[in-house]
Amino acid sequence: MLRPNRLKQRLRAGERSIGCWLFMGSPTAAEILSHCGYDALLIDHEHSPGGLETAVDQLRAIAPSPVTTLVRLGDNIAAPVKQALDSGADGIVAANVEDADTLERLVAAALYPPLGKRGAHFTVSRAARWGLDGDLYAANADKELLVIAMIESAAGVAAIPELARVANVDMFFIGPLDLSASIGLMGRYTESAFVELLDEAERRTREAGIALGGAALPGHDAAALFDRGYAFVTAASDVGLLRDGGLQMARPVLRT
Repeated sequence: MLRPNRLKQRLRAGERSIGCWLFMGSPTAAEILSHCGYDALLIDHEHSPGGLETAVDQLRAIAPSPVTTLVRLGDNIAAPVKQALDSGADGIVAANVEDADTLERLVAAALYPPLGKRGAHFTVSRAARWGLDGDLYAANADKELLVIAMIESAAGVAAIPELARVANVDMFFIGPLDLSASIGLMGRYTESAFVELLDEAERRTREAGIALGGAALPGHDAAALFDRGYAFVTAASDVGLLRDGGLQMARPVLRT
Protein backbone atom coordinates (compact mmCIF):
# COMPACT_ATOMS: atom_id res chain seq x y z
CA MET A 1 0.00 0.00 0.00
CA LEU A 2 2.43 2.63 -1.23
CA ARG A 3 1.84 6.05 0.29
CA PRO A 4 3.89 9.13 1.18
CA ASN A 5 6.23 8.41 4.09
CA ARG A 6 5.25 11.03 6.65
CA LEU A 7 8.33 10.63 8.83
CA LYS A 8 10.69 10.74 5.85
CA GLN A 9 9.03 13.92 4.60
CA ARG A 10 9.40 15.53 8.01
CA LEU A 11 13.06 14.52 8.26
CA ARG A 12 13.75 16.10 4.88
CA ALA A 13 11.98 19.28 5.97
CA GLY A 14 13.96 19.47 9.21
CA GLU A 15 10.82 19.07 11.33
CA ARG A 16 10.81 17.35 14.72
CA SER A 17 8.84 14.12 14.89
CA ILE A 18 7.46 11.94 17.66
CA GLY A 19 6.96 8.19 17.73
CA CYS A 20 5.47 5.38 19.81
CA TRP A 21 6.58 1.76 20.18
CA LEU A 22 4.15 -1.13 19.69
CA PHE A 23 5.21 -4.01 21.95
CA MET A 24 1.86 -5.72 22.57
CA GLY A 25 1.24 -7.15 19.10
CA SER A 26 -2.27 -5.72 19.39
CA PRO A 27 -3.99 -4.37 16.27
CA THR A 28 -6.51 -2.59 18.50
CA ALA A 29 -3.79 -0.74 20.42
CA ALA A 30 -2.09 0.08 17.11
CA GLU A 31 -5.33 1.45 15.68
CA ILE A 32 -6.01 3.63 18.72
CA LEU A 33 -2.48 5.05 18.77
CA SER A 34 -2.56 5.73 15.02
CA HIS A 35 -5.17 8.40 15.73
CA CYS A 36 -3.26 10.09 18.55
CA GLY A 37 -0.97 12.37 16.56
CA TYR A 38 2.25 10.35 16.40
CA ASP A 39 4.34 10.68 13.26
CA ALA A 40 5.48 7.05 13.39
CA LEU A 41 4.56 3.80 15.09
CA LEU A 42 7.28 1.17 15.55
CA ILE A 43 6.25 -2.50 15.55
CA ASP A 44 8.78 -4.39 17.65
CA HIS A 45 9.95 -7.83 16.51
CA GLU A 46 13.14 -7.91 18.55
CA HIS A 47 11.70 -8.52 22.02
CA SER A 48 7.93 -8.80 21.55
CA PRO A 49 5.74 -11.86 20.95
CA GLY A 50 4.08 -10.75 17.71
CA GLY A 51 5.08 -12.30 14.40
CA LEU A 52 4.68 -11.39 10.75
CA GLU A 53 0.97 -12.19 10.59
CA THR A 54 0.38 -10.11 13.73
CA ALA A 55 2.30 -7.27 12.10
CA VAL A 56 0.08 -7.44 9.01
CA ASP A 57 -2.98 -7.11 11.25
CA GLN A 58 -1.38 -4.10 12.93
CA LEU A 59 -0.55 -2.55 9.56
CA ARG A 60 -4.16 -2.99 8.46
CA ALA A 61 -5.36 -1.31 11.64
CA ILE A 62 -3.00 1.63 11.13
CA ALA A 63 -3.61 2.00 7.37
CA PRO A 64 -6.40 4.65 7.50
CA SER A 65 -3.98 7.00 9.27
CA PRO A 66 -1.04 8.74 7.54
CA VAL A 67 1.32 7.69 10.34
CA THR A 68 4.56 6.00 9.22
CA THR A 69 4.86 2.33 10.15
CA LEU A 70 8.26 0.88 10.96
CA VAL A 71 9.26 -2.67 11.89
CA ARG A 72 12.18 -3.29 14.23
CA LEU A 73 13.82 -6.47 13.03
CA GLY A 74 14.30 -9.51 15.22
CA ASP A 75 17.55 -10.31 13.42
CA ASN A 76 19.72 -8.14 11.21
CA ILE A 77 19.49 -10.44 8.21
CA ALA A 78 17.92 -10.07 4.78
CA ALA A 79 14.85 -12.31 5.07
CA PRO A 80 12.84 -10.30 7.64
CA VAL A 81 13.65 -7.07 5.77
CA LYS A 82 11.96 -8.34 2.61
CA GLN A 83 9.02 -9.80 4.53
CA ALA A 84 8.37 -6.60 6.49
CA LEU A 85 8.51 -4.39 3.41
CA ASP A 86 6.48 -6.72 1.18
CA SER A 87 3.86 -6.82 3.95
CA GLY A 88 3.50 -3.04 3.71
CA ALA A 89 5.79 -1.50 6.32
CA ASP A 90 7.16 1.94 5.43
CA GLY A 91 10.62 1.16 6.74
CA ILE A 92 12.86 -0.95 8.94
CA VAL A 93 14.75 -0.43 12.19
CA ALA A 94 17.87 -2.55 12.70
CA ALA A 95 18.84 -3.20 16.31
CA ASN A 96 22.37 -2.82 17.70
CA VAL A 97 24.29 -2.13 14.51
CA GLU A 98 28.04 -2.21 15.13
CA ASP A 99 29.67 -2.62 11.71
CA ALA A 100 29.27 -1.32 8.18
CA ASP A 101 29.10 -4.76 6.56
CA THR A 102 25.92 -5.62 8.46
CA LEU A 103 24.35 -2.28 7.64
CA GLU A 104 25.26 -2.55 3.95
CA ARG A 105 23.60 -5.98 3.74
CA LEU A 106 20.42 -4.64 5.34
CA VAL A 107 20.27 -1.65 3.01
CA ALA A 108 20.84 -3.93 0.03
CA ALA A 109 17.99 -6.17 1.17
CA ALA A 110 15.69 -3.15 1.42
CA LEU A 111 16.36 -1.54 -1.97
CA TYR A 112 15.57 -2.83 -5.44
CA PRO A 113 18.33 -3.18 -8.04
CA PRO A 114 20.41 -1.36 -9.11
CA LEU A 115 20.66 0.32 -5.67
CA GLY A 116 20.26 -2.93 -3.77
CA LYS A 117 19.36 -6.60 -4.00
CA ARG A 118 15.76 -6.71 -2.79
CA GLY A 119 13.87 -9.53 -4.45
CA ALA A 120 10.97 -8.45 -6.66
CA HIS A 121 7.62 -9.55 -5.26
CA PHE A 122 5.49 -6.48 -6.12
CA THR A 123 3.44 -8.43 -8.63
CA VAL A 124 1.53 -10.03 -5.76
CA SER A 125 2.64 -8.31 -2.51
CA ARG A 126 0.39 -6.60 -0.01
CA ALA A 127 2.72 -3.58 -0.17
CA ALA A 128 1.77 -3.18 -3.86
CA ARG A 129 -1.96 -3.68 -3.17
CA TRP A 130 -1.62 -7.35 -4.01
CA GLY A 131 -0.03 -6.49 -7.35
CA LEU A 132 -2.71 -4.03 -8.47
CA ASP A 133 -0.20 -1.21 -7.99
CA GLY A 134 2.85 -3.24 -8.94
CA ASP A 135 4.42 -0.82 -11.42
CA LEU A 136 3.72 2.18 -9.19
CA TYR A 137 5.23 0.43 -6.19
CA ALA A 138 8.33 -0.73 -8.06
CA ALA A 139 8.98 2.79 -9.37
CA ASN A 140 8.57 4.58 -6.03
CA ALA A 141 9.24 2.18 -3.15
CA ASP A 142 12.91 3.10 -2.77
CA LYS A 143 12.07 6.82 -2.61
CA GLU A 144 9.63 6.35 0.28
CA LEU A 145 11.62 3.77 2.25
CA LEU A 146 13.13 4.57 5.65
CA VAL A 147 16.19 2.67 6.91
CA ILE A 148 17.10 3.29 10.55
CA ALA A 149 20.13 1.83 12.34
CA MET A 150 20.06 1.63 16.13
CA ILE A 151 23.23 2.51 18.04
CA GLU A 152 23.03 0.49 21.27
CA SER A 153 26.59 -0.18 22.40
CA ALA A 154 29.93 1.49 22.92
CA ALA A 155 31.17 -0.44 19.88
CA GLY A 156 28.31 1.00 17.84
CA VAL A 157 29.18 4.53 18.94
CA ALA A 158 32.81 3.99 17.92
CA ALA A 159 31.63 2.71 14.52
CA ILE A 160 29.39 5.71 13.70
CA PRO A 161 31.88 7.33 11.27
CA GLU A 162 32.19 4.00 9.44
CA LEU A 163 28.43 3.42 9.47
CA ALA A 164 27.81 6.91 8.13
CA ARG A 165 29.63 5.99 4.92
CA VAL A 166 26.91 3.45 4.08
CA ALA A 167 24.59 5.00 1.51
CA ASN A 168 20.80 5.25 1.86
CA VAL A 169 20.64 5.17 5.66
CA ASP A 170 18.17 7.75 6.96
CA MET A 171 18.78 7.81 10.70
CA PHE A 172 20.90 6.61 13.59
CA PHE A 173 18.63 5.89 16.56
CA ILE A 174 20.30 5.70 19.98
CA GLY A 175 18.92 2.97 22.25
CA PRO A 176 19.79 4.22 25.74
CA LEU A 177 19.09 1.15 27.87
CA ASP A 178 21.32 -1.23 25.92
CA LEU A 179 23.84 1.56 25.46
CA SER A 180 24.11 1.92 29.23
CA ALA A 181 24.27 -1.86 29.66
CA SER A 182 27.18 -2.09 27.20
CA ILE A 183 29.39 -0.26 29.70
CA GLY A 184 28.06 -2.02 32.80
CA LEU A 185 25.66 0.73 33.85
CA MET A 186 22.29 -0.68 32.84
CA GLY A 187 19.62 1.95 33.42
CA ARG A 188 21.95 4.24 35.37
CA TYR A 189 21.38 7.23 33.16
CA THR A 190 22.88 9.85 35.47
CA GLU A 191 26.29 8.19 35.69
CA SER A 192 28.95 10.37 34.11
CA ALA A 193 30.33 7.52 31.97
CA PHE A 194 26.92 6.98 30.39
CA VAL A 195 26.29 10.68 29.88
CA GLU A 196 29.68 11.02 28.18
CA LEU A 197 28.99 8.03 25.90
CA LEU A 198 25.54 9.38 25.00
CA ASP A 199 27.03 12.79 24.25
CA GLU A 200 29.64 11.14 22.03
CA ALA A 201 26.98 9.18 20.12
CA GLU A 202 24.96 12.34 19.56
CA ARG A 203 28.00 14.36 18.49
CA ARG A 204 29.27 11.74 16.06
CA THR A 205 25.83 11.39 14.47
CA ARG A 206 25.45 15.14 14.03
CA GLU A 207 28.97 15.40 12.59
CA ALA A 208 28.13 12.64 10.10
CA GLY A 209 25.11 14.58 8.87
CA ILE A 210 22.72 11.72 9.65
CA ALA A 211 19.35 12.37 11.28
CA LEU A 212 19.52 11.68 15.02
CA GLY A 213 16.82 9.65 16.75
CA GLY A 214 16.37 8.19 20.19
CA ALA A 215 14.08 7.13 22.99
CA ALA A 216 12.97 9.44 25.77
CA LEU A 217 13.99 8.29 29.24
CA PRO A 218 14.16 9.68 32.78
CA GLY A 219 16.23 12.83 32.75
CA HIS A 220 16.22 12.89 28.96
CA ASP A 221 12.61 13.55 27.96
CA ALA A 222 11.48 14.36 24.43
CA ALA A 223 11.81 18.12 24.90
CA ALA A 224 15.38 17.77 26.18
CA LEU A 225 16.34 15.48 23.30
CA PHE A 226 14.87 17.85 20.72
CA ASP A 227 16.88 20.66 22.29
CA ARG A 228 20.01 18.53 21.76
CA GLY A 229 19.35 18.19 18.05
CA TYR A 230 17.26 15.04 17.81
CA ALA A 231 14.99 14.86 14.77
CA PHE A 232 12.88 11.93 16.01
CA VAL A 233 12.05 10.77 19.54
CA THR A 234 9.98 7.81 20.67
CA ALA A 235 8.17 9.20 23.71
CA ALA A 236 5.86 6.32 24.60
CA SER A 237 4.84 2.71 24.03
CA ASP A 238 1.54 0.86 24.01
CA VAL A 239 2.61 -1.12 27.09
CA GLY A 240 3.82 1.95 28.97
CA LEU A 241 0.69 3.95 28.26
CA LEU A 242 -1.62 1.14 29.39
CA ARG A 243 0.49 0.28 32.45
CA ASP A 244 0.93 3.86 33.61
CA GLY A 245 -2.69 4.74 32.94
CA GLY A 246 -3.82 1.66 34.85
CA LEU A 247 -1.61 2.49 37.82
CA GLN A 248 -2.75 6.09 37.85
CA MET A 249 -6.38 5.06 38.02
CA ALA A 250 -5.97 2.15 40.46
CA ARG A 251 -3.64 3.60 43.08
CA PRO A 252 -5.94 6.39 44.33
CA VAL A 253 -8.71 3.80 44.74
CA LEU A 254 -6.45 1.42 46.65
CA ARG A 255 -5.43 4.18 49.08
CA THR A 256 -9.02 4.95 50.10
